[in-house]
Amino acid sequence: MRLSTLKDLVGGEVARDGEFLSLGLLSHRADRLLVTFYDRKYTDELIANEHIACVLTTSELAALVPEYAGLAVCPDPMSAFYHVHEYLLRHTDFYWRDFKTEISPDAAIHPRAYVAPMNVRVGCGAIVEPNATILEHSIIGEDAVIRVGAVVGCDDLESKHVDGKRVVVPHAGGVFLHDRVELQVNSLVARPVFGGFTEIGEDTKIGAHVHIAHNVCIGRSCYIAPCAIICGSTTIGDHVWIGPNASISSELHVGDRAHITLGAVVTEDVLSGQRVSGNFAIDHDKFIKFVKSIR
Repeated sequence: MRLSTLKDLVGGEVARDGEFLSLGLLSHRADRLLVTFYDRKYTDELIANEHIACVLTTSELAALVPEYAGLAVCPDPMSAFYHVHEYLLRHTDFYWRDFKTEISPDAAIHPRAYVAPMNVRVGCGAIVEPNATILEHSIIGEDAVIRVGAVVGCDDLESKHVDGKRVVVPHAGGVFLHDRVELQVNSLVARPVFGGFTEIGEDTKIGAHVHIAHNVCIGRSCYIAPCAIICGSTTIGDHVWIGPNASISSELHVGDRAHITLGAVVTEDVLSGQRVSGNFAIDHDKFIKFVKSIR
């Protein structure tokens, strides 16, 4: 889509036209991004992200935008950005093309489960138990299991200042549970804000009361114990073990075969094969040594 087609919605001047294929934040890496740039302190992030194709910003910051990017200048770029997002979600097929829900005849859907009548696919052998909810823009793989009360495809809490008010931003993406994923009782998998998928890889098992936030990507054969929280845009590798009540902050990377112990609070990337513990989480051996030193 071209920036010039949104001129009236942006409420400003298109100084350089450009074409974008996705929306996102300055830290996102989707193809040909439209972003909002509203604070000089994010200049380095703007310049470093080669995926950015178009920018909404103020007249004071316009000179900082790389010349290769399309540029629209407006008095309130944050509000303009989220107006564009909501318009594309509500009135176009920019994010998603609708289809009638497709459920394999070999899937077992309990009568008290809810599956949205549009924009859902449920694969062969999948099981959806009582009071589970599968909302629009959800793809459920073969032999996946959705236990009692679990929710797939809901909006998460993403709030921004738009037109001087704090508002909750509607979500445009979907959820993709690959083959043989198991989602236990009352767990939740949220869909992303700006399209794409929150994705869980083959054979991953997710315990009860787990919260998986928008735009998370979890690899194959992971085990996520009950009551863990994985915050938005975090990437988890393959064969990762996440203990009960562990919390992983947003936009982090956890490498393959990492081990996050019970109750850990993770605020930095975790290397492949690394074991971390504590609040805030550090290398497990260092944590144990520290605990022994204070006893």
